[in-house]
Amino acid sequence: MPIEANATVWGTLLGACRTHHEVELGRLVADCLFEIEADNIGNYVVMSNLYAADARWDGVIEVRKLVRTRDLKKPAGCSWIEVERRENVFIAGDSSHPQRSLIYTTLSTLDQQIKERIHF
Repeated sequence: MPIEANATVWGTLLGACRTHHEVELGRLVADCLFEIEADNIGNYVVMSNLYAADARWDGVIEVRKLVRTRDLKKPAGCSWIEVERRENVFIAGDSSHPQRSLIYTTLSTLDQQIKERIHF
């Protein structure tokens, strides 16, 4: 049963290229993805990371230029947790949470405890 080579198939193949350090095949796959999903920043990030993992900095620069030319933006990292029916949202680089000092102290303590348990 043949499978249509859509963005999902190409994206999966690009991810496999990243995992197995197949830069040349990754470039071919990325070209297809950049054509059919030109506005998906994730594809550009994966290709840039593939180049970087192989120390091909000219490739990284090329992908970054393409991202700028297409005016694409990578969204800020975000996480959230619900505590006592109240949702707390955290965005990378944002320091406006009223309890940030307590949160950072607690996270630091947890990080230290985890590292001690796994002998890191």
